Amino acid sequence: MDMYRDIDVDMPYCGEWAKQNERLPLPLKARQKQDEHFTEDQMRSARQAFYALCTHIDHQLRVVIGTLREEGLLNNTILLFTSDHGDMLGNHQMWAKRLYYEDSANVPMLLVGTAGDERVGHHRVDDRLVGWQDVMPTLLHLAGIDIPDTVDGIPMVGDEKRDWLYGEIGNGGSATRMIHDGRFKLIYYATGNYRQLFDLEEDPRELNDLADSSAHAEILERLTNHLMGELYGGDEDWVQDGKLVGLPDQAYRPSSNRALSGQRGLHWPPPPSAGR
Repeated sequence: MDMYRDIDVDMPYCGEWAKQNERLPLPLKARQKQDEHFTEDQMRSARQAFYALCTHIDHQLRVVIGTLREEGLLNNTILLFTSDHGDMLGNHQMWAKRLYYEDSANVPMLLVGTAGDERVGHHRVDDRLVGWQDVMPTLLHLAGIDIPDTVDGIPMVGDEKRDWLYGEIGNGGSATRMIHDGRFKLIYYATGNYRQLFDLEEDPRELNDLADSSAHAEILERLTNHLMGELYGGDEDWVQDGKLVGLPDQAYRPSSNRALSGQRGLHWPPPPSAGR
C-alpha cells in the first residue's frame, strides 16, 4: 500500500445511465444503494489498495516463475494465470463483483506454453472470447490429452473460436445474463425485463447504453435472440410467444442483513447457521 499511498490515482467514472437510479432494475438499484456511503477519501484509498494488491500478485508470480527456473522446470511447464473476477472500484457507482460490466467481468487470461511451443507462441495478444470453461480443455490440448466430449469449453489455441460468449449470474430477483459478440455486449436483468447494450470498441468504459438507440436496434435484437437461445431450466419462463418478457420489476427494500453479508466466524467451512 505504501507504494501507492502518495500517488494521485484515477477516481471512479460513471455513465449517464448509472446516474438514473430510479430507472434501473432491482439488482442495480440494490448495488448502488449498498455502496453509496463511500466518501471520496475512502474511494481513493480503496483504489490505491486494489492497485497495491495487483502489484503484490505480480511479485508472487515472479516468485513462482523464479522457483520453476531455479528447479530446472520452467522450460517444460505451462503457465496460465487468470482471475475469477475483477472489481468495479466505484465505477458506475458500484463496487466489487457479480456484475457483467468490464471492470468486474473482463479479467486477465495469460498463457505461456513450454519452450518452443508455437501453438502458444510469445508476445501475442489474442482477442478471441474465452472463459473459465476453456482452461481445462486448453491445458489438456497442450499436454496432448484427449478432451472429453462432455466439456463445454474449447482450447484457447488453434483455429476454433466462438461467435459469442454467454454468461449468467444469480437466480430469481437478482438474475443477470450476458451475451458478448466481441464488440457488442448485451446485459440482461430479468427483473424488470431490462436490457443494456454497449459498444466496447467505441465505448470501452460502457458510459453509453445503446439499448434505446434506433441505430442499434438490429444489433440489440440479434444479441437478444442469441441470449434466448442460451436460456435453460427456469430461465425459459422468461420467454413467451418468442419474446423476452422476464420477471415483474420489484421495489428495492434493504434486508435486515443480520449476518453482515455472510461474515465468516472462527470456522471454515462454516457450520449451518440461521439468520442469513
